[in-house]
Formats: sequence, C-alpha cells, structure tokens
Amino acid sequence: MLPPALAVITGTLGGLFLGERELVRFDRGALVLLYTTLALLLVFLVSLRIFRRRPGHVHKRFGSPYISQSQLRYRYGLIVYYAGLVVLCCCAFWNGLFQYATIGPAPGRVKAGERNILCLRVKEFPVPVVTASGRHYERMECRLVIYSPDGRRQIQGNENMLVYVAVDNMRKGYRQDTMAAKPTGLLPGDVFMTRSRTFSFAGDSPAGASASAASSFDYPRYMARRGFYCRTYVYDYRRIQSELTLYERLRRLRVPLTAHWEGEAGAILSGICLGDKSGLGKDVRERFNVAGASHILAVSGLHVGALYGSLVFVLGLPGRIREERRYKRRRRITVSAVPEYGQIAAARSQILKTYSLSGGAWAHVVALLLIWSYAAVVGFSASVMRAALMLTIYGAGRVLGTRTHGLNVLSLAALILVIAKPMNLYDVGFQLSFIAVLSLMLFFPLFRNLLSVRNAIWKYLWELFCCSLSVQLGTTWLVAGTFGVIPLYGLLCNFFVVPFSAVILYGFLLYLVAMGVHAVAGLWGLPVLTLENVLKTVNLLLHYLAGILDKAVSLFSGLPYTPIRYQPDFIEQFLMLWCTGYLYFFLREREELKG
Repeated sequence: MLPPALAVITGTLGGLFLGERELVRFDRGALVLLYTTLALLLVFLVSLRIFRRRPGHVHKRFGSPYISQSQLRYRYGLIVYYAGLVVLCCCAFWNGLFQYATIGPAPGRVKAGERNILCLRVKEFPVPVVTASGRHYERMECRLVIYSPDGRRQIQGNENMLVYVAVDNMRKGYRQDTMAAKPTGLLPGDVFMTRSRTFSFAGDSPAGASASAASSFDYPRYMARRGFYCRTYVYDYRRIQSELTLYERLRRLRVPLTAHWEGEAGAILSGICLGDKSGLGKDVRERFNVAGASHILAVSGLHVGALYGSLVFVLGLPGRIREERRYKRRRRITVSAVPEYGQIAAARSQILKTYSLSGGAWAHVVALLLIWSYAAVVGFSASVMRAALMLTIYGAGRVLGTRTHGLNVLSLAALILVIAKPMNLYDVGFQLSFIAVLSLMLFFPLFRNLLSVRNAIWKYLWELFCCSLSVQLGTTWLVAGTFGVIPLYGLLCNFFVVPFSAVILYGFLLYLVAMGVHAVAGLWGLPVLTLENVLKTVNLLLHYLAGILDKAVSLFSGLPYTPIRYQPDFIEQFLMLWCTGYLYFFLREREELKG
C-alpha cells in the first residue's frame, strides 16, 4: 500500500501547489491533460479486466499466436502496475486541483469591508482572547448559514468565518481590570444572528508572533488552506433555536466531562484527555513546547490506542473467562489411526479437544464504535482521524481473522484521509502524526535489537527509550523547520512524560466509567452517595497526577541550554532528512548482516 499512497500524496501536492498559484487554467491544454487522464484510466481498467484471474486455463489470441492469461500477467503485469500508479497520481492531481477550486475565491462569497446581516452556526468551542487594549473577546470558528446585505434579500452561505464575540466586562461602578469576563455560553451547534462588518486576513499575523516569524509566515494563506477568508467582530447578537446534529451532541459531551476539572491541573487534564487547550495559559504552553512534551496535549495515537486497548480488554474479559472455564473442562477424544499413517501415529492416540477464540470479535466492534464516539467528542482532527482509521483497519482485520501489516495500515489511512480532504497535507498535525508513526515503525525494531535485555523491567525501559528516540529522530527536521525549536531534553522528558500520561488516560477511563455508573444509578433511583464519593476520589487523583506531570515538565523546561532556537531552511531540512534516511539504511544493513 505504500507506493499507491505515495502516488496519491505526490499527485495531490502537485494539484494543490499549481492550483494555489493559479498556474493551471482551464483552457485547451488543461482539457487535453484531463482527457488524457481519463483515457489512461480507461486503458488501466480494461487491462485489469483482461488480466483478472479466472478458473481454468484461458487463452487469448493476440495476432497469430495464442497466449494464456498467466503469461500475460507474467509479461505485462509489472507494466500495468506502474501504469496504475501513474493513473492514480493523475487522478489525485485533479482531485487536489478541484479541491482548491472549491475553497478558492468564489463569486458568492461575502465581500470584505461590507456590513451585512449574518446568520452563523458555531462549529468549535469558544476560546477566550484579550486584545492589547484589554478588551475581552471569545474567538470561535463559525459556519455562515445565511447573510443579507439589505435585510430583505437572503443569500445562502456556505463558508467558514472566524468570529470574535465581545464579552460584557464593562459594568458601571467597577474597574475594567478587576472585572471577570462574563462568558457568552455559546457551544457547538448554537445559531445566532448579528449585523456586523467583515474583514479580510490580508496584512494580519498571528498574535504573539515575532517580527521575523510574522514576516516569513503567510497568515492569510494559512487561513485560506483551512477554509477561512474573513473575520468579523460581534458586539450584539440574537440567538436562534436550531436542531443539533449527532456530531454536535457528541461534541457537547465535553461540558459535563470537564465540569469538575478546575485550575491549572484541570486545564492540563482537558488537554491530555480531550485535546482542549483553550484553558491553558501562555506560560503553560511555552513550558510544554520548550520541554518537547506538547504532543501529549493533542489527542493522537497514544491516547486512542490506550483507550482502545483498555476497552478491548474490559469488553473481552467475560469471553476469556468463559473460554478459560471451558478449557479446564476439556475431555479426551479417541481417534483411530489410519493405516497409511502408521509411522506418524500409534494404533490409538489421545488428543485434547480445543475451542476457537473467534467469539470475542464483537469486543473489537464495540470498542471501535466507542473510539469513533470519543473522536467525535474530541473533534475530528488529523491525528485523531489517523489513529481511529488505523485502529479501524486493525480491528477489521481481527474480526475477519486476517493479519495486518503496520506499514500497509498506515499507508491506507493516509490514502483515505488525503483523498477525502486533500488540504490535510498542509496541516502540521497531519504531517507530524504520520511522520512520527512512520519513524516509529522503521527505527524502533532496529534500535530495539541493538541490545538484548532479558529482565522484564529493564526491557520495558529500553523499549520505551527506543520508542522515544525513534519518534524524535524522525520528526526533528520537521519540528525545527516549522517551529524553529529543537528541544534539547525532549528525549529524557518523553521518557517520563509518555508513561505518566498513559497512567492519566487510564485514570480518565476509570473516571468515565464512574460517571456512567453514577448517571445510570441516578436514572434508576438507586443510592448514589457511594458513587459520588468514588467519583470525587477519582477526580482528586486525576488532579494530583496532572500536578505531578506539570512539575516534571517545569523541571525539564528549566534546565540550562533549553531549548535550541534554530530554524533551518529548505536545504538544511533536506540534509537533515537525508542523514536520517542514511542512518536507517545503515542500521538495516547492519541488521541483515547480523541475521
């Protein structure tokens, strides 16, 4: 699956690159290229039809001689395979080009600078922001439903918009700097109407960016890749009743889950368990970035894998107990020996009756449904989608009784995400997630085999070190080129932070179970006092663990010579990547010679 995935990624990047710079115009040349792609696709499908496997010995006549289908596949199969990769790359090119055309400038888009009546639907949870003048806003990503320039003519809208809703902190008799901002209470799925003016992102730069970084970072292009072309400031609005979708209902489950999480430890818990970093202060984020532990604040394969493994274990526990009891009640069956196999078996042999374990496949199905529900609560970010897709492919293989190769699973997940949404290729989270998993698959077995450790504890620590080293080695070139930071002690920090965050995730799973049992007991009218005490105890334990994790990150971020501020250019990034690849091939050749 790796070559098809690389063909799709290459073609999609080419389509996005040319479409973004308007280097391809739909004139006669573009139409010829499109018709050529369709012709190649047709030829490839016909070739698959001819080369398909059928029972019997089928011959085809090509000219005067007859040739069998097996000979056709032997002679021309590799050519058809490479032709298929070319066709896949061309189709991906047009997919990326058309994807940019759908998000590019459109005639019906709201024009910047004009005052319109806007009907907006909230997509994400609001994030509190404070301007330089001390004015409080809540920044939220919204979807435009309807807009009207004159109040009479309504125009259907279908675009994203970045909205800043002013928070009322100007009460009479109080100083502005001593007033707590009153939140709007807007949640995903809420619809409101307002009359405001829209502004484009031209000339904007992200808040908090330095002058050099702002000059090299194209903020309007970054927002355009995410589908945002304008922003607006709202000072007065009116809510409208609307029906919530299933996804919006799942997203709102974050509110009761985080209702008892307070303070800085609660904000860290929200980041680790739900990927919500809106409550984290700037200093906390800086500490995690400097220490090289910011990846645990974004829900990824570590979180989803830990929850999936726990769910499969808990759901499959009754089946394993039942199979264990059935195995203990085994009985002997007498089998008569066949005369022609007399050398293998005795005249009468005794064997033990065994049972199949395929009855526990339903646990994977239920676990996958819960994992996708968790992904909806967190938000379908690129890293969550990658982890959920890989687990789905793995779980489907377990249910069907087939083996799955890790690299094929990763390639298939990348292929699905790129085809569904080509703009994912420009998402840093998407890039880091796939490169980290790829480097883990490639380097981890090589590093692990450098030492032979027999003790279970030392073996676990050695494998944890190899895992952290593999990920950091594969992602250093991308992290340094994107963020301009190389965490000096990131390897040592992850050596402690990764298993500790896994403990917090297992505690979060216990917290979810306690909340579910408490809710069911309340519905059935059962006594809930004991359950409330258990819930409070688990909540206090989670806060305590989050506090320890924060102290550990603060310790690593306060060490001398951290971090290294270095942002390589394209040539330096390529050299770093080349050195990483050379190290991989060197270690693999050493492993082959050793074997």
